[in-house]
Amino acid sequence: MHQDRHDAGFSLTELLVVLAIMAILLSIAVPTLLGARHRAQDTAAQATLVTGQKTEEVFAADAGIYTANGASLSALEPSLDWSGAADDSIHIVVATVVNVDDSVLLYARSNSGTWFGLRHVRAGASAGLYKCLGTARSDVDDMADCAGLDW
Repeated sequence: MHQDRHDAGFSLTELLVVLAIMAILLSIAVPTLLGARHRAQDTAAQATLVTGQKTEEVFAADAGIYTANGASLSALEPSLDWSGAADDSIHIVVATVVNVDDSVLLYARSNSGTWFGLRHVRAGASAGLYKCLGTARSDVDDMADCAGLDW
């Protein structure tokens, strides 16, 4: 007697090969996607600081001085969080205003956990825009800490 035998599925070996291929692809894709997410979060914090620095410049153009007053800056740029509570997400902290009209330091924490600082010196031999980053708030919250030219 002859029986018709049809393979109605995949063998265990075929399924294991497919699972192994999927595991390899996931091991490549997941770190890449997480890295892109952190870079996007860092870029958002940096863009926020640049906008904050430009807001300080607008204030200084009108008043002749920089300010550390979050309410005054919020009136000019309400889309930014000027609360000064930069521990949990992107908030701008106006850390220091030196000699009132010469320098200002802004810093913020990215959602990735990296701290970014932006210092602007308006006049003098060291006039310019300086950037810094670190893993802790103390890495960016002092004028001397922000002396770099790039993040």
